[in-house]
Amino acid sequence: MPLDELATERRIAGRNGVLRGLKADYIEKVFLSREADKFLLDEIIRLADQKKVSVEWADTSVQLGRACAVDRKTAVAAILKK
Repeated sequence: MPLDELATERRIAGRNGVLRGLKADYIEKVFLSREADKFLLDEIIRLADQKKVSVEWADTSVQLGRACAVDRKTAVAAILKK
């Protein structure tokens, strides 16, 4: 999984920020944790599909958080468009 793509300043972490970004059409790619509650991810997956934004999966929320350089678990992250 290409989590190294998140090593950029053009990233956001967190469900609410990613949802806002998808709705405003400024997300390039979404990253989701397989550990996250499906209920929390459903809207993001649906919006990403509608907007034709690719989705990548991380095995754990800890891995995704580390890839985003945050000290906590992260269920959702994204790369912003240039």
